[in-house]
Amino acid sequence: MQLPEIIGLAGTNGAGKDTLGDLRLERQAARKVSLSDILRIEATKRGLSHERENLRAISTEWGREMGAGALALMTLMNFQETRSDEETGISIVSVRRPAEAREIQEANGLVFWIDGDREARYERIRNASRGRVDDLVTYEEFCAQEDAEMYPDSDDPFVVNMSGVRDVADIHIQNTFPSEPVYRAHLVDAFEL
Repeated sequence: MQLPEIIGLAGTNGAGKDTLGDLRLERQAARKVSLSDILRIEATKRGLSHERENLRAISTEWGREMGAGALALMTLMNFQETRSDEETGISIVSVRRPAEAREIQEANGLVFWIDGDREARYERIRNASRGRVDDLVTYEEFCAQEDAEMYPDSDDPFVVNMSGVRDVADIHIQNTFPSEPVYRAHLVDAFEL
């Protein structure tokens, strides 16, 4: 299956969202933008640590101020304004609200949901040495953070709602591959990268 110009990558922490975005960048010159990185930059400006709780709070604040799909919409608008002739598309990583997913879909994009075994994902993150403070948590903290993002305690459309994104995603991938090279090979084959 060939991918459209625009894709959104959502899913659980450590499931392999960045891997698909990286492959598109490497093999197709598709820009990769992480919504989480945008939030990390804002947290730094505010003098806050990059813990998931702080990023979630900024995301919710911006959602209330600019609309629940604002991060995706701003990213798509920026892409159209700054796109180079070499770029074939964009991969928007870390889609966390159903409204963000819908903005991508309304732009004729596809939204992916990528998941995997929780313990395997935790170990993958611990071994990746990404240098993120939110990767240095206990397994219990990891589970609590994920549960808070998957199942918000309100119907507020402005809070992070990963299960809502999962439910509207166009393509679901279960990353149960034994290694990253095997996962990458699967993605290359399945999506004609």
